[in-house]
Amino acid sequence: MGAETLSVEGVWKGYRRGSEWAEVLANVSFNVEPGEIVAITGQKFAGKTTLLKIAAGLERPNKGTVSLGSRQLTDGRNGLLGHTIRWVNGDGPKLKLDVAKFVGLPLALHGSKRGDAERTAAQALERVGAKTCLGRRWGELSDWQRVLVGLARGFAGSPQVVVIDDLLDVRGSRATEEAADLLRSLVEASKPRCGVLMSTSDLESAMFADRVWSITRKRSLKLMAGQQTDGKVIPFPDGDRASVGGSRGVGSA
Repeated sequence: MGAETLSVEGVWKGYRRGSEWAEVLANVSFNVEPGEIVAITGQKFAGKTTLLKIAAGLERPNKGTVSLGSRQLTDGRNGLLGHTIRWVNGDGPKLKLDVAKFVGLPLALHGSKRGDAERTAAQALERVGAKTCLGRRWGELSDWQRVLVGLARGFAGSPQVVVIDDLLDVRGSRATEEAADLLRSLVEASKPRCGVLMSTSDLESAMFADRVWSITRKRSLKLMAGQQTDGKVIPFPDGDRASVGGSRGVGSA
């Protein structure tokens, strides 16, 4: 099967807090095309993680749909999470798994034999430059090593979409640049071409993405840089980034 587009359409999400209703997301729509990196930015508690969980199929919206190609992710029966769609954040495993088992766990849970999953995990770790992490546990890793292991887990095997929650918010502009370059190389090497949806609290650190959305005070999305519905390209600050494909962006300020 070839790579497919992840589509988020008219998503609303809120929570009941006592007698009050707290709105988190309001009429949010966007696409992630194969081979494209889309970044969601916003302040802490703006709703970035909630949006990414909905896009990954981890959480259901109150209203709206999420689909990968023709398959719905909001019906609770899609079975794509962990296999076709990979979720990555900086939390690490709750169990005391060594790094290879942690990276290979999504593959093992979706039918790969244990030995095959661990071999694929080892290859993924080597690909991102984290071979020295083999045999170690999450608590023994540095912050940078956790970024590398997270990316290895995200791209082990052949996922179609990798959803990355705040993993690349590493300290220092050089580390952020290295993480961005590594992520781009992983996307370009993926077969079929994988799309990435990521969140970051820092707008500047998201500028390597093909499109950058910001969550507004109205809980909708504003396109900060990339391509809009009418084909107009909102330029990046450095003026030399080009958007990928002809994907649309829908949002309101």
